Amino acid sequence: MGKAILIYGSTTGNTEQVADVVSKGLSSASWDVTVKNVAEVDMGEIADYELVVLGCPTWGDGELEESFIEFHANMDEATFKDKKVAVFGPGDSELYPDTFCVAVTMLESKLNECGAKLVAEGLMIDGDVGAAADEAESWAADITK
Repeated sequence: MGKAILIYGSTTGNTEQVADVVSKGLSSASWDVTVKNVAEVDMGEIADYELVVLGCPTWGDGELEESFIEFHANMDEATFKDKKVAVFGPGDSELYPDTFCVAVTMLESKLNECGAKLVAEGLMIDGDVGAAADEAESWAADITK
């Protein structure tokens, strides 16, 4: 189909676990997928991909995961204009009802400002990421259409 890059930030391993499942879903839809930790991404390489998928958990009082902060600050129109994008993130609505998955909406908002094309509603995983594997794989298939 095309080339996709999945960029994730993960401190506890939950987002990385979801990234693995989403990557499998993209690969099953015949996409060539590169998976990278956000700390290892050069903004210039994003131009090489047709689809960009971002995975970021919400931390603290509704902040981006630490390694995503610099990436978010460096997102610009030159990198993301007209780029197909999708965003996912794990959270816990019981423990953090006021900030549940706000990292997903923060990234989507920034992508909209940059002129990117969101190809699906952000995937917000509530609670156990292992239990959401089927949902994540299905979402990945949807974003390739």
